[in-house]
Amino acid sequence: MKKHDHKVPRPLWVRLVFFFLLLSALILVLFQAIFNYSLDRHIQAFSRERQETLNAQIVNSLLEYYTAAGSWSGINMPLFHAAISTDTRLLLYDQEANLIADTGQRGPHRMRMAPVPQPDLNEAVSYEYVLEYGNAAIGRLLVAHPVAAEASAWRQQDLIFQQTLNRTVLWTGLIAITAALFLGVLFSRRLSRPLEEMSGAAVRITRGDYSGLLPAYNSRELNELAHCFNRLTTHLRELEKLRKRSIADISHELRTPLATLRSYLEAVRDGVLPADAKTMEVLLEEVMHLNRITVDMDELARAESAGQEQMDREEIGLKRFISDKAASFGPLFRGKDINLELDLPENEVTAFMDAAALRKILGNLLENAYRYTEVGGTVEVALREAPEIDGGAISPMGLESPAEKLSGRRLKDLVMIKISDTGIGIPEEYLPYIFERFFRADSSRQKEQGQAGSGIGLALVRELTRASGGLIMVKSRPGEGTVFYLYLRKKAGDGRAAP
Repeated sequence: MKKHDHKVPRPLWVRLVFFFLLLSALILVLFQAIFNYSLDRHIQAFSRERQETLNAQIVNSLLEYYTAAGSWSGINMPLFHAAISTDTRLLLYDQEANLIADTGQRGPHRMRMAPVPQPDLNEAVSYEYVLEYGNAAIGRLLVAHPVAAEASAWRQQDLIFQQTLNRTVLWTGLIAITAALFLGVLFSRRLSRPLEEMSGAAVRITRGDYSGLLPAYNSRELNELAHCFNRLTTHLRELEKLRKRSIADISHELRTPLATLRSYLEAVRDGVLPADAKTMEVLLEEVMHLNRITVDMDELARAESAGQEQMDREEIGLKRFISDKAASFGPLFRGKDINLELDLPENEVTAFMDAAALRKILGNLLENAYRYTEVGGTVEVALREAPEIDGGAISPMGLESPAEKLSGRRLKDLVMIKISDTGIGIPEEYLPYIFERFFRADSSRQKEQGQAGSGIGLALVRELTRASGGLIMVKSRPGEGTVFYLYLRKKAGDGRAAP
């Protein structure tokens, strides 16, 4: 069986350094090519200008000679010296196009001395001038400049100058590449080190270690990423604590009624208690308590898996809906001498909501207020068509407070139901967790005058509100009471839930 070799990816900082080097080399090559092209053009232009200047000097010298001598007689020697001093080949013709002298040849009508190395006319840059004296043509001069570098001292100087500049540019580029390598290593390490720290922290999280938090960085983007990562780590740590606590709470919720059932059944079996209606009533109450837990857990599971498209939403008149729900709780509140007050607007306010979900939400919130409000207290239900965000209220754990995110336009699309009580309140450190299943702030909330809840009512409220596209927030202080803010959408929209 063949083993597949998996290449280990190179570290990010190595790739960044390689990128810096490659980029610097490409820039150097491109700059060298552009520099040489531009320099060649300027040298060629300068060479042409210099050749034309030399040509003008040669023409002026020949005209001065003709003016002094009155003919071309004896021109061979001056023409030869002019060709040597200017590295050119000169051909002089009379007005009838007869060759008078050629500095590159010997023979009849030509130079009588040994010729010097002269450029080939087929490979030279040639200029032709008509010589005039007294408004009459006295001859024609052909000036041939060499093209090959070895045939021209000036061209050799140009090449030496160009090579010197190229070496300077090359050394400058190598220094720049060295600097790019140094800066690339420095920059890439500064960039990759935070990512390595985040990767290490992520590995520790997968192992269940939530203790390490990332420091602040100089980069705004990395600092925001580290901040989000720290929030995630803190959230996971709290969830882990909550998970462990939930296991204990679940076992407690199930153990208490099961223990009661077992003790009563064993007492009936042993003849300690009679199997009469009173005993059956106790057993039935414990069974009903277990049934409430299972029903609530089933509803919570359905709510957590439900999406907005699965909700049977419709326009609901909230004023009448709240009045009917409060009326159904009236006898319960009056039995505990709790004053239930309604603060409703004159006009009807509608919300786009699933009626069954809203009934369950209001029922759980009112039941929660009833359970934790002492005798003689007050519970108020208020409806607001123009909602406001209480800066002191918080969202369920894991969600940011929408106080800064909900714009005025979004608030106009919502209505608010406020349920406040004068009950025992909730400590501030427990507020983010009260919407988690089976969470209990303290032992005083486990039972209230013999009435035990399932421990998942507020978790169900959170999930039903989320599935309906709404938002739930809470504000509380021990000894002063608790306020729940329920925000619902007024009408059908684009399907987006409130933040």
